[in-house]
Amino acid sequence: MTLALTIIAIICIVGLPFPIVWLTRKNKILGIIGAIACCYIVGFVFSTIGFTGVDYDKGLTSDIAYVLVALSIPLILFSIDLRAVKKLTKNTIVGYSLCIVAVIIVAVAMFFITLSFFPSAKLSAMVIGLYTGGTPNLDAIGAMLGAGDSIAAANVSDTLVGGIYFLLLISVAPRFYRLVLNRKKKPLEAPVATQMEAQAETETVSQTETVSEAEVQATPVEEKHDDYKFGFSIKDKKSLLKLLGAFGLAAGCIGIGILIGVIDNAINSQAPVINFLYILLSVSVLGVGLSFVKPIREIKGQYTLGMYFILMFSLALSMSIDWSSLAPKFLPTIAYFACAQVAVILLHMLLCKIFRVDGDTAIITSTAGVYGPPFIAPVAKAAGRQDLIAPGVICGAVGLAIGTLLGWGIGELLLLV
Repeated sequence: MTLALTIIAIICIVGLPFPIVWLTRKNKILGIIGAIACCYIVGFVFSTIGFTGVDYDKGLTSDIAYVLVALSIPLILFSIDLRAVKKLTKNTIVGYSLCIVAVIIVAVAMFFITLSFFPSAKLSAMVIGLYTGGTPNLDAIGAMLGAGDSIAAANVSDTLVGGIYFLLLISVAPRFYRLVLNRKKKPLEAPVATQMEAQAETETVSQTETVSEAEVQATPVEEKHDDYKFGFSIKDKKSLLKLLGAFGLAAGCIGIGILIGVIDNAINSQAPVINFLYILLSVSVLGVGLSFVKPIREIKGQYTLGMYFILMFSLALSMSIDWSSLAPKFLPTIAYFACAQVAVILLHMLLCKIFRVDGDTAIITSTAGVYGPPFIAPVAKAAGRQDLIAPGVICGAVGLAIGTLLGWGIGELLLLV
């Protein structure tokens, strides 16, 4: 019975992400929740099978989860064009840099505040990864530091609090950001004729902006960054072969990480054991490095394949949950991440006020840090600033590239305290 359930669990890990993505596209509520959160919910439900007295091999599903996240990281990083950073304006660079600074300050501060009663070095590291580029960073850092069940709790918190903040971002937040951050200019009195000319000019500009917005909406920016669209037909054999090559390259990055770990063990006269830390460091560094190779970077569908592996990872990890060990720290972990997200958002806004970053740039760079590239377009549309979609996506891509190593590095330092 255990073997049969284990086989069913593996089939679910591989097959369920596709119908879950389809459902999130068809149902608005599920769309707001997001495919990753839905995968965690399904996995949590599946993990309760153990309460019936019969269970599957959760150790195996846990191992599968870590293999999947190792495959996903290079595939996501391969597609990032870090050279595009040169296209960003000074204001955007300052806004996103302040987001990173806010995340580090909050994560380190919360670690020291809770040091005496709650071990949070790993959680603080995951906070840094999550709010500089998104969920892939959180999952990778959690795996590198051996956070275990806390990864799932962190994702649940991100879904709950992050969902509320996203609803604010696409509704009232743009006005609030402008009210707080935009500098008010005193209107100067002008002759009637001048006012009429200004009005005519305003109408002309408005028409031009309308055309510009239509042109921006017609551009494939949003579709290009849809997490779960491969961007080519299943009949396109050439693209399929290239995608298969990208998968092989990701597997090769894992192999190099394993080899480094084996060499390190041999140097230290230790048994040849696979060290997952070396694997994730390898795929992160090589993923960023190979993204500068144009033929690799332009392979269609590799980012999407990486995100599907993240969905499978989410299912596999949540299926591996041991509720008896998770229950005592579930609520504290959720509370920790909820407080961290609120603090990061508010501190980022305060820093933007100090450094005179305008409201629209602040809200887009905040979205880039907290959510990553896929959420930029709807927030930019809600703010009426489609021209900020591309800069926001670039910032989110940079966060994906640097977030894992930044969070892991600071996490290792905090573990020394």
